[in-house]
Amino acid sequence: MRTLQKYLYYFLFFVTPLVMFSGTSELFEFNKMITIYIVVTAILSVWCVRMIQTGKFYIRRTPFDIFIGLFFISQVISTIFSIDLHTSIFGYYGRFNGGLLSQVTYFLLYYSFITFLDEEEGKMQTILGLLKVTLISSAIVILWGLPGRIDKDLSCLIFTGKWDNSCWTSQFDPAARMFSTLGQPNWLGAYLGITFFITIYFYLTSIKRNTNLLSFSFSILTLIAIFFTNSRSSIISVYVSFLLLLMWIIYWRKHLHLFFLKKKLGILIISMMLLIPICKTGISSIDRFFAFSTYQNYFKKAPPAKTSEGENKITKAAPSKISDSLDIRKVVWKGAINLGSQYPLFGTGVETFAYSYYFVRPIEHNLTSEWDYLYNKAHNEYLNFYATTGILGVGTYLLFIFAIVLLGLYWIIRSTTAKKQANPQTPFLQIILLASWSTILVTNFFGFSTTVINLYFYTIPAILYYLELTKNQTKDSLKGSQALPNTQGNILAGIGFVALIGLFLLQFFVTYWIADTKYAMAENHAKANDYQSATSLLTRALELHKEHVYEDKLSYYLANLAFIASYQKDTRLADELLNASEQYNKSSLNASSQNILYLKTRIKNQYLFYQISLNKQYLINGIQTLSEAQKIAPTDAKIPYFLSTYYSLLYDEEKDSIEKFKLQNKSLKTIEESIRLKNDYFESHYLKAQLLAKYHKKEEAKKIYEFILKNISPNNIQVQNELEKL
Repeated sequence: MRTLQKYLYYFLFFVTPLVMFSGTSELFEFNKMITIYIVVTAILSVWCVRMIQTGKFYIRRTPFDIFIGLFFISQVISTIFSIDLHTSIFGYYGRFNGGLLSQVTYFLLYYSFITFLDEEEGKMQTILGLLKVTLISSAIVILWGLPGRIDKDLSCLIFTGKWDNSCWTSQFDPAARMFSTLGQPNWLGAYLGITFFITIYFYLTSIKRNTNLLSFSFSILTLIAIFFTNSRSSIISVYVSFLLLLMWIIYWRKHLHLFFLKKKLGILIISMMLLIPICKTGISSIDRFFAFSTYQNYFKKAPPAKTSEGENKITKAAPSKISDSLDIRKVVWKGAINLGSQYPLFGTGVETFAYSYYFVRPIEHNLTSEWDYLYNKAHNEYLNFYATTGILGVGTYLLFIFAIVLLGLYWIIRSTTAKKQANPQTPFLQIILLASWSTILVTNFFGFSTTVINLYFYTIPAILYYLELTKNQTKDSLKGSQALPNTQGNILAGIGFVALIGLFLLQFFVTYWIADTKYAMAENHAKANDYQSATSLLTRALELHKEHVYEDKLSYYLANLAFIASYQKDTRLADELLNASEQYNKSSLNASSQNILYLKTRIKNQYLFYQISLNKQYLINGIQTLSEAQKIAPTDAKIPYFLSTYYSLLYDEEKDSIEKFKLQNKSLKTIEESIRLKNDYFESHYLKAQLLAKYHKKEEAKKIYEFILKNISPNNIQVQNELEKL
């Protein structure tokens, strides 16, 4: 059983970075999260069976217990007071990692692993075995991703049968930024940043020539792969952590029993420096120092620029249509800080940023190229915790981090300066692991944790602690107690109970995964306007797993089916589908009342219901929902746009001239609000011009069309045609 448990750990760290499947709604993180749930369930089951067989319940106590406990309590409290309890438990649907259930899983993995190491006879061999498995897995990840750089992505070959990059959108181009089996370039870069330092350990400690060459080559390959991700945060994390590691090695070099250390380090440093100008960092302030064009003016006098009379000597470049990712992050960070300030104690709830960000979304977000994107994370792990779990959450999280750093450094110094060392390489492995772990702190500052990253975030501290314990093999922290009389009957009963719980959890996670595949298929059918098939699939998904995301989508699909039925003159069926749509929409909003996405679904549904019945009450319902949405998302430019549309439709329905005048003013006022929120919003300007023309204000409408052609969309044929009509 002990051997089985060890290989389950190996399997977990080997397979998780590789798992992906095209048949789920999210190809990467969802499948990795389900894999972690299933494997950790198996690990815990084996662990419990072993405890039953020995008749003892035992968990290795660690110095981090109090910090883990405080952090866990903060997450539970935040979940209890969450604006969306379901999301806080299971995680945001589409990211999955980070919910309370996933955090409990990582905590259990931490304690099961540290307790397992306490009993393992070949502890160092087990740790080194796990690190080697990590490197084998990372090698496969790198080799899988490299062909994508030459438009031969292996994932596309598996998913579609075509060996090219055509299965990915322009936003996910592996030729430009490699992401392999991790899902996004930054996620791959963060993962390889961790494994890079593990390769360094084997390189600097290897004695055999072949092993030395292999480990060095692989460390450089890993670094090249990080450059291929074009992830600035990952590159920064690696070089900063390596610099700190180098300073440590230089200071303590006399205490480190490593062969040819100076020579190996020299080769590694030169190689790392050469890769910067060759591969580029993506950071202009750094890359320009290695660009020939920066220095060519020192050798060649540039001719004076020719300028025509009356022309400025310095011409401003045309503004880029794609906002810099760091500029967008700054806006999101501002929103996260504001959100944390509004909910200072417990935040809005674990993993609820996707919904709560709209409460405080800065108006300047509307001027970025990603203005209508849904941000489910703050793109800064620390601010994300502050916004969603408050001071209590981020405070206990930072305490946990500080404890690991301070205790880790203390253990390393004590191990390094010890006169007698059971294993001279232990201190070096400790500092390597701490450097590896520190890359997570940097990449999490510019992004957020993922499933693979969290595996190492919680496991590396456990290894650090156990390497410290190898100097003093005592059992003082191993708490054991006789749980059951060690009889055959009790053992069988206990094992049977564990098996039942394990099978129940396994069935739950597998069913969850199957439900998601149904949801993914439903989405594909809906895109093809096959709402009948989409509805059947989503109904089945809901039977398998209760999820308000499914209810929200099902509500919209049923509304479309109701519209189709009414078009086919099947009034009875249309009414049934309309009522069912209403019920699912109410159910999803009951589960997540402040979810702007679900409110927008209701708005779209009400418009469809109005088209079915021509009952203006549905327009009034839509306006009421839009008013609710505006309170939740006051800077969303689309909400006043739709409000204006609804007022315009009510204007057409209204007979009373006074009421028509009021509705006319409301439609113009709300479209002005939309333009105020986003002054380059083409649709709002276009709608304003249409409304002005509709209200017989042709000269004003003409000015708006001319403004669009001059400032927003030059040579727009549709606008030109409208202008000609006036």
